[in-house]
Amino acid sequence: MKLLQWTLFIDMLGYREINGSINTEDAAQDFVNFMEMNKGIFDIQNNKIIEDSYKHSEQFDLYQFYDIKYAFVSDSFILTFYPLEVDDLTNHDKMYMHSANALFIITMRLQTFIFNCFSEKGVFLRGGISNKYCYIKDSFAVGEGLIEAYKIESTIAIYPRIAFSEDIIANIKLMDKIKFLSNEMYNGNQLVSVDSNDGVYFLDYIGFQLATVDTGSKRVQNMILNNRKWFDEHLKVVEDYVKKHSSEIELKLKELKYKRSTIPGADKHGIDRIIEKFEWLRSYHNSKVCKNSLLSHLVVN
Repeated sequence: MKLLQWTLFIDMLGYREINGSINTEDAAQDFVNFMEMNKGIFDIQNNKIIEDSYKHSEQFDLYQFYDIKYAFVSDSFILTFYPLEVDDLTNHDKMYMHSANALFIITMRLQTFIFNCFSEKGVFLRGGISNKYCYIKDSFAVGEGLIEAYKIESTIAIYPRIAFSEDIIANIKLMDKIKFLSNEMYNGNQLVSVDSNDGVYFLDYIGFQLATVDTGSKRVQNMILNNRKWFDEHLKVVEDYVKKHSSEIELKLKELKYKRSTIPGADKHGIDRIIEKFEWLRSYHNSKVCKNSLLSHLVVN
């Protein structure tokens, strides 16, 4: 039996604008370095040392069940957790649990990429997630899962968020496991959020970060009691992440609104659509951050 495949197509919003303004070798090299840094994030996360750490851990051994492949193609990032045939995997309940667990690992691995994009270049991400087939070799990617994830990114996500396919949300057994892990590990902070305005389900990466410093969680409370030094260091990491996320959204909105003021009235429609996307991002950020007792001051103005 195999676990469910996870395929993500992610677009870097603002990439074309940055790329189009590059007109010197220094600027070109700077941006190439940025993209190489992004690739390096996944190279580091997927190296032999990391793989061995899973094999020698009592926790879920990711590499027993998945071959992890990824590619950067221009302003897009494609990631697939390609399931391996595992002979002793015969329990369907365990299959769904491990598949759900893999989504949490994907989210953890995306965090550094997301942070690098908005902190280095003010770039935010929009994407789609599918459970359908995708095959990646070097910089080539094919498969119905890739196409579905691309269509979700380009037609469903709309705002800077990573949206799920309808098939994933309709998979009750899978969603039950995702909810179970969210409740057990993150004090009910759900990894999959739904937008009450348009009904789109998306990956809650800010909520995921904040859940690790949620003092209402018994896990976090135990960590504070047993290893306060580690918790304080981790809190600083999360605080820096959220603070930078907040400041970059605020800066982006200021830039866009200033640009709007220089455009003739009849031509404002295009930039109004962009502003709407970042207004959504501000609302999402604030709706999550305001609930955290330690970091509620980091809302976007």
